[in-house]
This record gives sequence, structure tokens and C-alpha cells, in this order.
Amino acid sequence: MTREELMQDLAYARTLAEEGRHAPLLGGAYLMFWGVLNALAFSLHRAALAGQLPELNGWIFALIWAGYGVIAGMGMYALRQRMCEKPGRATIGVRAERAVWGGAGIALLAVVIGSLARMLMTNDPTAPNAIFGAAFAIYGAALFAVAALSEQGWMRRFAWLSIGFGLTLCLFANDDWAYIYAAIGSLLVLAWPGAILLKREPSAIV
Repeated sequence: MTREELMQDLAYARTLAEEGRHAPLLGGAYLMFWGVLNALAFSLHRAALAGQLPELNGWIFALIWAGYGVIAGMGMYALRQRMCEKPGRATIGVRAERAVWGGAGIALLAVVIGSLARMLMTNDPTAPNAIFGAAFAIYGAALFAVAALSEQGWMRRFAWLSIGFGLTLCLFANDDWAYIYAAIGSLLVLAWPGAILLKREPSAIV
């Protein structure tokens, strides 16, 4: 961040303080993106399990998740470019939001790598199902932290909802409906609050 951008953010924060408002968070687009992408991937995986998609000689699952990785990488690049155009990146709430979700992403990556490694080492095809419960628990913890640090109390409802999804998916991770349930959960606890945050984002310094 350049000195000019920092000064603009400080001016933006000062304006908000004078008006008695909290700086809007800037993670809405990220939550929306991951909520929709996860829901789509989970739904396609379930369809493949149910034989509703071509098997492609056993490559259908690899194709789904390889496509997921490509779209995720492209999406994150586009979102970072978009973030550079937004004011308020130096405010405490936005910095806390970025740090919390950054830590959550690292924790979730560890769970994903560990689960996939276990699948390869033990030949257990159900091993990745353990990701579900852990993912929603991590989402819930991140939402709680962001809500507290940014004083956005409405986010706590989504945090509790995410914890509830995590609990249920830990109990029923290997059931047939778990993927669809996880897809619905992704839309409710990520995409929905993401849409709310997007509506509140600033487009310019006020």
C-alpha cells in the first residue's frame, strides 16, 4: 500500500468516525465467491456419486476438483485486483477481517491436505468427508471473530448457523445427503452474509 493510498484510507476512516459509523467490511465478494463455488462443487460431486454425470473412465471426480482449483485460483486473483480499488483497506475492521480469514484458510488447507493424504495412504474413499465438519466449524469461528472485532453483531447468527452445520456434518459425514447439505450450508453461511456485505461496500471515499 502506497503512502497516498494510506492517507486516503485514513481520511475515509476519519469521515466514518465523524459520522459515527463503522467502516464497512470488504470481504463480501470473497464470501460470495467461495459460497457459490463450494456449493457448485459439492453438488457436482454428489451428482457424480449418484451416476448422474458421465464417469469418464473414473476421471469425473478429478475433473470436478481440478476445475474447482482452476476457478478458485482465477477467482482469487480477480478478487485481489478488485480489492485494490476499494477504500478503507487500512481500517481496523478490514485488517482484522483479512487476518482472521487468512488464518481460517490456512487451517482449512491443513485439514484438506491431511484428509486427502489419508485417503491416498489408506485407500479410504470416505476420508475427505471429514473436511465437511471441520470446514463449517472453521467458518463459524472466523465469523465469530470478525463479528466481534468489527462490531458487526448480525454476523453472529451466521456463525452459529455454521457451527450447527459443522456439528451435523461431523455426525453424518458419510451419509448420501451430506454433499447436498454441505452445498446448502455453503450458500447460507458464506454466500448469504457475503451478499449482505457486498451491499454495504463503499465504492468511493465519502
